[in-house]
Amino acid sequence: MASQPDSFPQFSKLPLELRDMIWEYALPEPRVFEVLDSPCSAQPQNTPSARLMFADVRNEPPPSIARVSRDARQAVLRRYKPIVFSGTVKHLDLCRDIILLDSYLQVKRLLKVMRLLSQIESIRRSVTKIALGTSWGLHTGLHLRLFHRSVQTGRNMAKFLEYVSKFRQLETVILVVYQRSAFNLRLRCPDQQLLPWPHYDLCEPYHFNFNVNFNLENYWLRRPYQSRLVRYDPEEGGDKATQRPPSQTLPRHSKQCAHDPQPRSYQVHDLKGTFEGWLRKFTEAKASGKTSYKVPSLETATLTWIYTGVKNGNLY
Repeated sequence: MASQPDSFPQFSKLPLELRDMIWEYALPEPRVFEVLDSPCSAQPQNTPSARLMFADVRNEPPPSIARVSRDARQAVLRRYKPIVFSGTVKHLDLCRDIILLDSYLQVKRLLKVMRLLSQIESIRRSVTKIALGTSWGLHTGLHLRLFHRSVQTGRNMAKFLEYVSKFRQLETVILVVYQRSAFNLRLRCPDQQLLPWPHYDLCEPYHFNFNVNFNLENYWLRRPYQSRLVRYDPEEGGDKATQRPPSQTLPRHSKQCAHDPQPRSYQVHDLKGTFEGWLRKFTEAKASGKTSYKVPSLETATLTWIYTGVKNGNLY
């Protein structure tokens, strides 16, 4: 039987659109980039890009597939564009990657970040997904700061949705209702054999020692190397999704649930319904004027930050 060829010289003769579709299968999954206002954001003479920063201050080159060949690099750079915030350069595919504004941003700061993002032309014309972090606790419930009783929700939502309307290609606003960290580390047992440590064993007792030295070389251990955003549909539970507990007593959780508690589906349903109500109000107000506005869809999702050990500056 004839062996498979090691190369495909006719690839370069294919139409550009078809080659890009083929290279797309080698691209990474959509990633999440957390953005916040920088410490120098109070200086009005700075550009909007200088008044924003990435939470992860590492420079990130285009995806590694760009180093395979010249054709691959050209295909990648047609999609991934350099975005510079406060001197940090990251290459984003704004049609797929997601910008996250996390829950620790107070309302005033969140609105400022949205305003600054809307003033950057490359983001304003290309971004398709923006995510908002929520605040959740087992005893405090699920909250979005814009809806907190201590703030003027009507005025703040009007400003927020006004900035949202400036993003020309925005398709989806994502409410991140739950976040967790997963640690892809390796442990050294007494016989010096390295063992994988899955994140779901985080709460189990271990007598192994970490094979990680917390020094400058391993600084990046405290920065996630991957993110995984998974859609959360509160309606999947059917009628149970909207049922509340019969009393204010907190439900008992199983041992497994206590390790990784998450918001109840009715809480997610209520928060999503409140946000959709404000979207409708804003749409009706726009419809009364002459300006047409495409309302973005609203989704809820969970987000996992994945950390990987580092040894001598390299992943392992």
